[in-house]
Amino acid sequence: MMKRMVMKKMALAALVLGALGNAVAGPVVTQWGYSADARFVDNRFSGSSGEIQVTGSELSWGSGSYCSGMDTWLGCWGTTVTPDFRSPSTDADHNRSALTIGNGVTNDLTGGGPAVGSVATVVDGSADDAAEIGVGTSLTHWNNRLSSRYSTLEWGRVATSLTLTPELPASGASVDTRTLDFEFFFKETANQGTCAGDSTNPCPDLFGLLAVQTLDIPFLYDGNEYLVSLLLQDASGGVAPIATLHEEECAALGLGAGCQGFRTAEEQATTFQFAFAVSTEALFPPAAAQPVQSVPLPAPLGLIGGGLLAAGLSRRLGRRGR
Repeated sequence: MMKRMVMKKMALAALVLGALGNAVAGPVVTQWGYSADARFVDNRFSGSSGEIQVTGSELSWGSGSYCSGMDTWLGCWGTTVTPDFRSPSTDADHNRSALTIGNGVTNDLTGGGPAVGSVATVVDGSADDAAEIGVGTSLTHWNNRLSSRYSTLEWGRVATSLTLTPELPASGASVDTRTLDFEFFFKETANQGTCAGDSTNPCPDLFGLLAVQTLDIPFLYDGNEYLVSLLLQDASGGVAPIATLHEEECAALGLGAGCQGFRTAEEQATTFQFAFAVSTEALFPPAAAQPVQSVPLPAPLGLIGGGLLAAGLSRRLGRRGR
């Protein structure tokens, strides 16, 4: 631990001296305030059966309100029930499923962003300190049992943004890093039969992403270049890039081999917590940036710790809180 701290201080000193020697560049920012946000901006459903709810932080589908007693032309003789995807029932005819954007800082799974906080700059090429990981928004799939007669989500687009404001060694003007638009395809799989890839019954549902750069995205501030990498954080604080799905799963989604994405378990709520790192050099050079081929099935409300880490990446990314 002491050796790593000394190396970080030496790397930071070298960067500061380099900046001082450059008449154009200002001092290297060592800590940023941040605001990370995400919202749904487009979607497509398979039809119009049931009730579809669309907001910036929620896409939900399934049963609308129903009468738990006798529904007559005079009205409901009983209780009118409004299904809630957060409290599913065992009745597939009276359930809802959803995809929601939450806030990893406040641990709210449905209210959207922004997530705000502070993050230290990685100056030695290794994000092995909790302070060097910024916690952002989350994506939760409330995968409840639904009747096949209801419409289901097929496709959507999420727009993400990250605003950074220098805090150390001095405060400064905010900078908006590149806005990322993620297009995703959703596959509601059959619960029985042969699953795509190496999954077992009940087959998980699949989310596949169209290719977009998420690692070592450059931006300039005060004459210095920095890099931002979008990561996934597991339940124990470990981080890794978004991983690659099995070739058969990509095909089931209508995407080419090597697509990135997620699996979600049936009749569970699964949360994918996004995080990021700001660095002065590449954290993921091309040889090390290849995600693992198979994505482990996440545990409810959190990814299984370390399951996404490839051997080469585990040496570059530390555990949060270590």
